[in-house]
Amino acid sequence: MSTGASEAVAPRPCRTSDLSFMIRLMALLEGELLAGGIPARLADRVRRHLETADLLSPGGTDRDLRQSINELNHRLRHTLGEYDEPTTTVPR
Repeated sequence: MSTGASEAVAPRPCRTSDLSFMIRLMALLEGELLAGGIPARLADRVRRHLETADLLSPGGTDRDLRQSINELNHRLRHTLGEYDEPTTTVPR
């Protein structure tokens, strides 16, 4: 999960449709990474953005990258109200 990212809550709410789209996008991205359907250049850019946001440790594996996206997806699902409690991180 987070490697030190701020746990602060965003100051403004997000529209349900925005969250729903981002959840679907995260699931799509995770699946395509698993299937090898994302070009390496794009995967590296996603990796760098997650590292910059402290959502992925530098030098993480491809599995770490997918897990980081999965965890972000589940945090968004919790925010949307799909879960009563935040999900716990799956051991890597």
